[in-house]
Amino acid sequence: MVLKCVTCGKELREDEEGITWRRCSICKSPVCLNDIRYMGTWVRGLYKNYVTVIPVCENCLPKSMLKRLAEKIHKE
Repeated sequence: MVLKCVTCGKELREDEEGITWRRCSICKSPVCLNDIRYMGTWVRGLYKNYVTVIPVCENCLPKSMLKRLAEKIHKE
């Protein structure tokens, strides 16, 4: 099965997940490694809090999400 990168439209093979592409942790869309971004998140551990990074697409970055929300509110 052939998938397409949500950002650039590049064709991705399903059997190459984790090698040439990954899924966005928020929207679960396929993203090629050239377009993937990483977002730091705080995780509560047993003894202390620490930062881990999760892969996200460009549409799910906080700045992009806020911009879309502002545009949606402005249209209403």
